[in-house]
Amino acid sequence: MPPPAAPTRAPTFRDRLTFVWPYLRRYRRPILWGWIFVAVSTALDQVSPWMVKLLLDSMDMGKGMPAVYPPLLGMLAATVVSGAMLYYQRLWVIQASRAIEYEMRRDLFDSLLRQPKSFFDTHAVGDLMSRATNDLDRVRDLVGPAVLHLARMGCVLIYTVVCVSLIHWKVALVGLLPALLIPFIANRFLAKMYVLYGRIQKNLSNLNSFVQDTVTGVQVVKGFGREAAFETRFEKASDDLRQASMKVAWFNSSIWPAMGALGSIGLILTCWMGGRMVIQNEMSLGDLSASVMYLLRLQFPLIGLGWVATMIQRASASLDRLSTLWVATAGSEDAGAEVARRPARAAGFEALRLEKMGFSYDGKVDAIRDVELGLKPGQTLGIVGPTGSGKSTLLHLICGLYHPTAGKLILDGRLRADYDGDDWRDRFAYAPQDGFLFSRSIRENIRFGGRDGSRLTEEQAAEWAGLAKDIEQFPQGYESLLGERGINLSGGQKQRVGLARAFLADAPILCLDDTLSALDAETESQVIHHLRENLSGTALIIVSHRYSAVRECDEILYLDNGTIVERGTHDELVAAGGAYSAIWRRQQIVDALASA
Repeated sequence: MPPPAAPTRAPTFRDRLTFVWPYLRRYRRPILWGWIFVAVSTALDQVSPWMVKLLLDSMDMGKGMPAVYPPLLGMLAATVVSGAMLYYQRLWVIQASRAIEYEMRRDLFDSLLRQPKSFFDTHAVGDLMSRATNDLDRVRDLVGPAVLHLARMGCVLIYTVVCVSLIHWKVALVGLLPALLIPFIANRFLAKMYVLYGRIQKNLSNLNSFVQDTVTGVQVVKGFGREAAFETRFEKASDDLRQASMKVAWFNSSIWPAMGALGSIGLILTCWMGGRMVIQNEMSLGDLSASVMYLLRLQFPLIGLGWVATMIQRASASLDRLSTLWVATAGSEDAGAEVARRPARAAGFEALRLEKMGFSYDGKVDAIRDVELGLKPGQTLGIVGPTGSGKSTLLHLICGLYHPTAGKLILDGRLRADYDGDDWRDRFAYAPQDGFLFSRSIRENIRFGGRDGSRLTEEQAAEWAGLAKDIEQFPQGYESLLGERGINLSGGQKQRVGLARAFLADAPILCLDDTLSALDAETESQVIHHLRENLSGTALIIVSHRYSAVRECDEILYLDNGTIVERGTHDELVAAGGAYSAIWRRQQIVDALASA
């Protein structure tokens, strides 16, 4: 994919050209041949009026039927050849535009897959979907139909001027005079249409984002009885899009008649002047007929110019939106790399170290400050702390979902910046608290985390995650299909599917982001038992708000406001009598009361 040079500036003409040019260059041959056929077929279309001129002139001079056949045969031959070339020019150019659209959409999707988590924190999914679908459709129309028709219109205009001028220069001057107004009308029209189409695409993105958020969170909307409020917001977003579309429709409805009127005025003036010249024997009837036919053939290009101008402005607005997205994605850590396939089981590691590592989401307030820790194969690390203390953020940094903004993150003696994203993340298996489930079978959802050479099967991973007995209760077992986002699973079952994925990844470092929070005490104990028994050589990082999940860890970090305020083993922290000890004792009392 061709990324622009700078990742933070607004798109320029060079960015737009950089965005489109590699694809055009790849398909330059069929596009070039299409343009050549446009020029030739349009030239052949001009043969028929000239043959009519010869035919009428020969009849006017009293020549017999033998003089009629050559013009008729010439018209037939020109029409057949022009029709065949018209077929191939459309075939080549439209096929090329479809292929370019396919490659651009593929490259955009691949680019989105390479983006860090912070990119999706600041870009709405609905807006990305709109740019990857509607905006790319507009660019395809520009590369294909718009350019094709623009080339054809240009050729028709040039050939018409030449042919009518060869017949009589006065007729050409009068007939084509109104067409001189077209550039002034088109300039004002295009400038306004660019703004309007940009507004339409923005409103469409807003509507897509709103609908996507609403459908995704429909249970929350219905649970809190907010349907009416969301209907009102939807109506407003739809009305904004409708108003912008109505303005575009009004401009379109005015530009088409305006272009057609200019052509009709030229035709009327030609008939008026040409008729007088025929009466005065200054030109023949065949000359007048041919001139009128040429100007009639100019009518459609003039009317179609409004349609092409509309298409160009729609594509220009979409191209700017895509260029902006290309600029943003060019700042990725892996912007120039190919999307890697799921590799075989990653090799082990020697040591992971954090030295005064810090991170800020907005560049102003630090979410993580001066964190230092070390981890070796087989060690277990627990991370606890109050809500908002930075536990998940720290885990995201370690896994490579974010880049540290301060300090050092070192794996096997190499800085995080020295690894590409895939190479770093392949060493980690990550199980989030709310892992996404696809509308596929349970087996396929578990297999999502697998890689070649994994030591486990889907059944073993489910057994380790304490999910096997639950799956047996489903009618089709592991082949049972899940609903949207796993709606037919409980919260604990969803977490255990994510945990089974992480087990199946079989990476040297396993990271659990509060993945045991929805499990009961017995299931949590079984899962922890499987972790200790079967993953003895794997480094384990557990983030949890339930301290029973981390009490056996080799080291426990207590975070508050993004910094480590306590660290040590469970017994050491309890004996210290600090915040960890107070929360541990409180949780013990709550568990005792719950089991009483």
